[in-house]
Amino acid sequence: MSNSKLLRSLFYFVASLSLFATFVQAQLIPASSFFERSAVDEIKISPDGSHIAITVSGDEESSLIIINLTSGKFVASFDAPGYQKIGNFYWVNEERIVFSTLLVRGGLDIPFPIGLIYALNIDNTRKYQLVSLTRDSGVFFISNLIADDPDHIRVIRQQVRRRSMALGRPDSYLLDVYRRPGRSSDNLSNRVSSPLRSGNLYSDSSGNPRVAAGKNDSNTFDVSFLYETDWIKIESFLRVDNRPLKYFDFVGFNSRNSQFYYIGVGEQGVRGLYLYDHQLRSNELLFQHPSFDIDREAIVFASDKITILGVKFVGDVFEQYYFGDHPEIQLHQSLDAAFPGEMMRITSSTLDGAKAVVGVFGPKRWGDFFLLDTASLRLEPIMNRSDLLLPELMAEVSPFAIRATDGLVVHGYITKPKEASGPVPMIVIPHGGPIGVRDSLLFNREAQFFANHGFAVLQINFRGSGGYGVPFEESGYREWGLGIIDDITQATNWAIQTDIADQDKICIYGSSFGAYAAFTSVVREPDLYRCAIGYAGVYDLTKMDRSDIPWQLGEDSYLEEAVGVNEGDLRAQSPVYNADKINVPILIAHGGQDRRAPPFHARDMREALEDEGKEVEWLYESAEGHGFYSTENNVNFYNEILAFLNKHLN
Repeated sequence: MSNSKLLRSLFYFVASLSLFATFVQAQLIPASSFFERSAVDEIKISPDGSHIAITVSGDEESSLIIINLTSGKFVASFDAPGYQKIGNFYWVNEERIVFSTLLVRGGLDIPFPIGLIYALNIDNTRKYQLVSLTRDSGVFFISNLIADDPDHIRVIRQQVRRRSMALGRPDSYLLDVYRRPGRSSDNLSNRVSSPLRSGNLYSDSSGNPRVAAGKNDSNTFDVSFLYETDWIKIESFLRVDNRPLKYFDFVGFNSRNSQFYYIGVGEQGVRGLYLYDHQLRSNELLFQHPSFDIDREAIVFASDKITILGVKFVGDVFEQYYFGDHPEIQLHQSLDAAFPGEMMRITSSTLDGAKAVVGVFGPKRWGDFFLLDTASLRLEPIMNRSDLLLPELMAEVSPFAIRATDGLVVHGYITKPKEASGPVPMIVIPHGGPIGVRDSLLFNREAQFFANHGFAVLQINFRGSGGYGVPFEESGYREWGLGIIDDITQATNWAIQTDIADQDKICIYGSSFGAYAAFTSVVREPDLYRCAIGYAGVYDLTKMDRSDIPWQLGEDSYLEEAVGVNEGDLRAQSPVYNADKINVPILIAHGGQDRRAPPFHARDMREALEDEGKEVEWLYESAEGHGFYSTENNVNFYNEILAFLNKHLN
């Protein structure tokens, strides 16, 4: 991304704060405004408060930029190689930043760590690569900083086997952030190997690896704790009601390094925050919501980055809970009150806690960043993720809950066009996954784009979705073409009955699993929808083992558990074998390098439909992966969708 675009975003953000809501009227915003790259990914302030570091991404470049807060000048930068993006980055001390890079394979793919770690100083010197790929296919990623050691960090090295890091045994090293590597990687020391053959290693605040955790072949977790000089298996102490440990997410050690926090599953199957004490061989539940999961991202830390103040998460709406009487809790509560109905996060702070970077996110706000003076509570705008998608121009998003045909309560969101009155054309967008994934109240560019162009958008967290506890997730097992589709149908009918949707103008669109759900829905409900769109979709359940899913440890058992193995059932639930039952116009979009949903899914679906004489529109980008990454291709894709919708929904 060019510096000019970054400066443009800075300028327009400050200018936009002076807009009055009464001035803004509904106006059409082009796809290019919605689907260009964010002007900023993340912002972090230096430990002494003199500089901020910003990561920004373009189509073929990603940059880390350092700005002097006193002068406002760009003083240092790093541009990642093509088709890589800056990953996690950390201020190791007041002058030096370390960061990793990620490989971008597709718009829907999670960027893949490629094992490269770099560092640079704020004066743009000593800029070089610290570690790289090893001869035995080992890759490195940053594990954690070390208290009271500004010259070293902990890194994890994992071997890549069968194209997956999940299959490799992890080793932990101390990395000297100032020393260039020699032939023998002599900036690495203090190697500690995991007792487990896969997973991850976690260190305490002094930089000592103490916890090892990873999935086994049964798709459950093994967890070991380093006590003195011996690794001791502790998963039996972490289980609830002696059930298999299906979930474990390490959070961090306490200030004395005597206990550690983790996210686990409680008696009701909902994920909560726990504290494990190895001396007592016991765990203590610190927080659990009765209905909604929390994850590691929900944890609110104090400025010491060790003390836990509370949790913030998305249930149906944004929720926050604080623990105890720590003096910084009042600061967080004041900031929460300043942005009602939105999610406020302190993303980084100075060592003394005097200054912090605050990010604000919401259903109508993609992301705005402020510099906070914690004593005066003064907020100074830094920049936003888009200078074109102002909150005043975005549509309202409302949560809803319905009872499915079998009595299960499912949740979702409806986005209505601004100034809409009465039933309007509607797009149903089932999310991908499907297991463990969910839609939330956070800004959704697709939903806002379609709402801006006159369509209501229905998003349903059907059975199997994440965020509502393990039993709800598992209720989606082997229900891909059955109960999940019933939930989508039920929600669509609810939108009709409540006069949100015009029953004669409804289309269903999804990506990945959502594409499967869209096409299966028009098979199951031939009179409910007027068209369907599949993007990077899976259309043949009998060929799920030909994707990259089985490369992940335990994912063979996951497919058996979540999808099923009965050939007859899988064929009956696959759109490609039911093309004769599809009687609405179809748009198929796919990337030629897709490894999650290989291109044969799209080609076979197209051929099956054309053999039945069905109408099919086709958009194929040979160089794209699982979802389109190029801004140009994305803009073209959404313009194609818009034309398709306007054609078939009048």
